[in-house]
Amino acid sequence: MKKLFYLLFLNGCFFGIYQRPQTIGEGNFDFSLYASFQITTNPYDRRDLKNSGYGLFSNLGFDFLYGITDLTDFGFHFSGAGLGPFLRFAVYDEKIRGIRNQFLIAPYILYDPIFSQSLGFRLDAIYSWRASKFFEPYIFYQMYYHPYFEEFFYNQVNLKPLGRVGSGFYHFVGFGSNFNIYLERSFKTPDIRFNFELGLMGAYLESQRRFIPVINMGLGFGGSGLFKCYRSKGKREFCPGDVFFNIIYLIFALLSQP
Repeated sequence: MKKLFYLLFLNGCFFGIYQRPQTIGEGNFDFSLYASFQITTNPYDRRDLKNSGYGLFSNLGFDFLYGITDLTDFGFHFSGAGLGPFLRFAVYDEKIRGIRNQFLIAPYILYDPIFSQSLGFRLDAIYSWRASKFFEPYIFYQMYYHPYFEEFFYNQVNLKPLGRVGSGFYHFVGFGSNFNIYLERSFKTPDIRFNFELGLMGAYLESQRRFIPVINMGLGFGGSGLFKCYRSKGKREFCPGDVFFNIIYLIFALLSQP
């Protein structure tokens, strides 16, 4: 059981999904803005990570999606891993007891213009069940290939990421959910989505022959109405995008404290 836990959760770099976990439907648009944070609550782990040359890095990113068909999306991605286009297509889509279950595959081609000036590849496999129009939980498997990952994570630090499966190849799994809000009351697609993801990763500290777990937490906002502002009768204007940026600012301020 312990080996299975290490295989599934303690395995490499964590970038997450932060999108709607199911295809968005023909002609629909979707945006996602997100930030992920690596943390460990053990002060000795924090010290050992620092001594090894590894930092607890945050990652910011965004995705844009357009529904080509009901079961195929085209998107553009930007994050710390690079930028580039991707496709998402459902290979399984069935309703089971009124709940839509979907399994989709999403290949990415990403260019890193900052660090390595090279191409990378990402592949997502996402299984989701839309419990209701307000709640969309999912689990996912993700594999990355990127030359910079090998240079940074494997060659420069004194830690061995558990998710390394070959030169430049890293993988992990995680889980999360979208919480959908409908402000326009059309119920066709959510106007605003709040997204939460959680995963564990880890590394092997060779000098002490032990594992160091690192918790990854991700928060995001999305939806076609993310950049709109709303005003109801007798109330002042409300802009959801401002809420997201204030939350991100607060988290960065807390993480920057010694």
